[in-house]
Amino acid sequence: MESPPQELDEEKLDSAIADLLNEQRQSEDQRVALLRPEFPQLLPQEDVSAQAVLKEKRLSAILRQKWAELSGAA
Repeated sequence: MESPPQELDEEKLDSAIADLLNEQRQSEDQRVALLRPEFPQLLPQEDVSAQAVLKEKRLSAILRQKWAELSGAA
């Protein structure tokens, strides 16, 4: 079951490749346009929440230490 050979239309092929490259370039340009210097670079939510937990633990440890110092236990 072989299909008959088809003639290659190089113009259509070049046009299709150019269209694909233009689409890729436009999507990259849109990504770059979103990264403007006046907007801050945001971290993913997991990293931010993990940092907040660490800060809370450090803060609570500092408060416990101060409470111990003030109550005369340390």
